[in-house]
Amino acid sequence: MPLLKTIKTWFAKPTPPTRPVAPLVPEPEADEISLPELTTPALRAALAAPNPPQLLDVREPYEWRQVRIPGALHIPMNSVPDRLDELNRSRPVVVFCAHGSRSFGVTYFLREQGFDASNLTGGITQWHIQGGAIEQDSFSVRPQ
Repeated sequence: MPLLKTIKTWFAKPTPPTRPVAPLVPEPEADEISLPELTTPALRAALAAPNPPQLLDVREPYEWRQVRIPGALHIPMNSVPDRLDELNRSRPVVVFCAHGSRSFGVTYFLREQGFDASNLTGGITQWHIQGGAIEQDSFSVRPQ
């Protein structure tokens, strides 16, 4: 056996010296964007207050024709930068779309432009599910 060990040592690669392995440090997470959001009940309360917010619908025209919140200003998302003058800077703006994703980006943009903007959580879908008034085509649907 000693002969076999000797032959192995001649042909074997040297083992690298062992050194302590530093523990993995997790990378810091990217800063998440945090924006004010309103739920449907909070928006309903705000709309009943003396100085109600402006409603901004940023969905596409075909979506707006299907269903809309009465009194909301309709400016499709991609047109918002060119139509900022249609918004009143002295009043809060509540931005919504179908589910709240597109309006989140528009809310961020408006806040960068100096507007007091909030996103409607769940968009017009949650608004309708939770009993908010909507208009469809030529007639209105009011909650019961």
